[in-house]
Amino acid sequence: MAKKIKIQLDFAEDNSLIGVSCHKRDYWFAYHLNETLRIKLRRLKDFPFFQSRLDELVEYPIFHDFSPDDQVGYYLISNFNEQSLLFPEMKAADFFLLVQGRPTETRKTEILSRIRGINGVLTAFFPDTRKLKEFENFLSDLELHMTGLKVRD
Repeated sequence: MAKKIKIQLDFAEDNSLIGVSCHKRDYWFAYHLNETLRIKLRRLKDFPFFQSRLDELVEYPIFHDFSPDDQVGYYLISNFNEQSLLFPEMKAADFFLLVQGRPTETRKTEILSRIRGINGVLTAFFPDTRKLKEFENFLSDLELHMTGLKVRD
């Protein structure tokens, strides 16, 4: 009998996810994040993510910046589109800011505090990524999406 080997990977160390409730448009929020966090988010080609419950690829608006000084990447992704929620478990979040790399705890707390200070933001929080069923698939698809963009640039 063949044995199945299951590999468990913990992506939490290198990825911090911040959920944000803000009823403004994505470009408005990206602009204010740029001003507040002193980053340079720019709009990319929409991010295709396979939604298993719909059995299809659904595209979500995405913005990106990479800070070479501290080796941290920032991804602003809308939780909503016309068809579906990116993470249905997080209906309260309109956006997710994925901080990829190893920012210090102080920097993560500072980011959260600054986001909460933006006029128009209702709340910002660190969701438990273990409760997001598709989080690992999301990270894999995001990496593939970014690789595809870099090949074409």
